[in-house]
Amino acid sequence: MAAGQGVGRRSGRGFMKRDRRELAERIIEAEIYLYIAFMFITKGEAIRNILIFSSFGLWLLTLRHRENRWILKEPLSLVYWGFIATILISVVFSIDPFYSLASLRVHPLKSVMMFCLFSTVLAREAALKRFVWLSLVMLIFTLASGYYSYIVYDLPMMKPVTVLRHAWHSQFAVDINTLLPFTLAGLWIIRDARVKSLIVCVAVLSVSALILSTSRGGWGAFLAAASVWIIYLVKNQRLSPRKVAAGFLVLVAVSGMVVLSSERTQKRLMNIKRDLKTFTKRTYIWGPLVAAAQQRPLSGWGYGPDIFKVDRPFQDTEFKEAPIKRKAAFRNPHNPFLAAWFHQGIPGLVMYTALLLSAVWTFGREAFSTFNFRCIFLAACTSVLVGTYLVNAIVENSHLTELTLVLGIGLAARYMNHECGDTEKKVHLPRRS
Repeated sequence: MAAGQGVGRRSGRGFMKRDRRELAERIIEAEIYLYIAFMFITKGEAIRNILIFSSFGLWLLTLRHRENRWILKEPLSLVYWGFIATILISVVFSIDPFYSLASLRVHPLKSVMMFCLFSTVLAREAALKRFVWLSLVMLIFTLASGYYSYIVYDLPMMKPVTVLRHAWHSQFAVDINTLLPFTLAGLWIIRDARVKSLIVCVAVLSVSALILSTSRGGWGAFLAAASVWIIYLVKNQRLSPRKVAAGFLVLVAVSGMVVLSSERTQKRLMNIKRDLKTFTKRTYIWGPLVAAAQQRPLSGWGYGPDIFKVDRPFQDTEFKEAPIKRKAAFRNPHNPFLAAWFHQGIPGLVMYTALLLSAVWTFGREAFSTFNFRCIFLAACTSVLVGTYLVNAIVENSHLTELTLVLGIGLAARYMNHECGDTEKKVHLPRRS
């Protein structure tokens, strides 16, 4: 009898431990969703810090029991860690090591925690479904902020100027192009017809907002992302050429109405030649940057945005001073590839390029293999990477935390329920002729 009681007590303790782990998992997941939501809200830096650090602390406490922690050692993850390593090494060779060390807490530290959390905790079908709902809610919030500001304050271009969200028009376009693909995934994941109708309306409003933002990089990113989706759906026979043509006509009609309703957008489109000249102004940034990067091609000048604003990296070049001295808008490189070269040297440039290309190849190859829940998510990640981080990145900087969001979600989708085998249910939809 005593032996039986001992076994019962051990079983009870085992159930209690498992219940505690499940509770911790739910808390971590809830904090992740809240953190993602606050990524698209300007206010709340203290809340973001509490959410990311507390969830990562709980994640470390449960790491020993986490069966899918090996995701952090898979090939794409290793490339990500390689890029992070170039940031750490650049601190050692920085012209201001203490500043570079302090700058690690802004994006790199949070990105590392995000990568660990998103890729492992969200690697379940139910978690990713909730992420689709979150994307829809945050996209509606982003659009509401933009339209409200545009109408109430009579802005020349659409951008959010509210208490909760304040961003420049180019970042507004990045937010839309990041959230829209994951929201569109709901068309095949969510069964409620009313929600699908809402998603379609939100997509139309998103296109209008992108046009009114007058962000050329945002336009290019959207067209690139849309191309990825069209190719994916046509290849898997979910979209016929006739549907593509009809969708294109609808897009042209919506774009035409938006353009006709906005004098600012009309002027922007009519002044293409002038806009090309403003695009060439990027060379006023890139010329000094390249010249400075060539001075320290391997080590770079050190991590941290303020290093690009001081004169020291440019003193031995023909430009003599930082680009920001010429114009305040030239405060950053406006190109993440060149930024990686300037701050982290050639190793940083190589690892950043390898990270993006390997992510597009890994997610895209698997996404295009078939049509199911997992592949829909991977197609969404691929479209964001191609649109925002390859096309838009030509003229605008991208943040490491935003890139980490896409990479983490992509890895979570790729290895979703992996410990249970390849048992995810396919999304059953009638094929289009």
